Amino acid sequence: MSTQEPRGAEVTFEEFVTATAGRLLRTAVFMVYDRHLAEDLLQIAYERVARRWRRVASGNPEAYTRRVLVNLAIDENKRRARRRDTPVGSVMDVERLAAAPPVAGIPGGDLDEVLRALPAKQRAVVVLRYWCDLSEHEIAETLGISRGTVKSHTARAMAALREHMREGRAHER
Repeated sequence: MSTQEPRGAEVTFEEFVTATAGRLLRTAVFMVYDRHLAEDLLQIAYERVARRWRRVASGNPEAYTRRVLVNLAIDENKRRARRRDTPVGSVMDVERLAAAPPVAGIPGGDLDEVLRALPAKQRAVVVLRYWCDLSEHEIAETLGISRGTVKSHTARAMAALREHMREGRAHER
């Protein structure tokens, strides 16, 4: 899901923002479950990238920006956990942003609650793996953790999601 430019092509910061804003905003919304906060965090991430654009542009600027964004989101989730603010927005915001039709028969609210309840790093791993389609290696680089830690966070998060699904089926019977 990264933007691939031909070798030798100079990409301006503005072109980079235009090409990546939708993907990175959706990632941020999944990380913090608040559209307005996600926009603020993305703006901060872009600000930090803009200051280092000459250095960042020669590598993989989207991966670098995603790393900054995810770290900002994790920090914000920790702050919000201490403050106990009530987040606004939901995955439905992402559906609208992505212009993807909602899946019939699957309410987003239940899954939203499970994802929201996951610890910040587990949620980050799930979002980066299954929404951004990053490899374990790319996730490890983005979060600054080992591949083994990525695997354990993924396993714990998926176990929580499976348990939620089992409970949901038990309640339907």
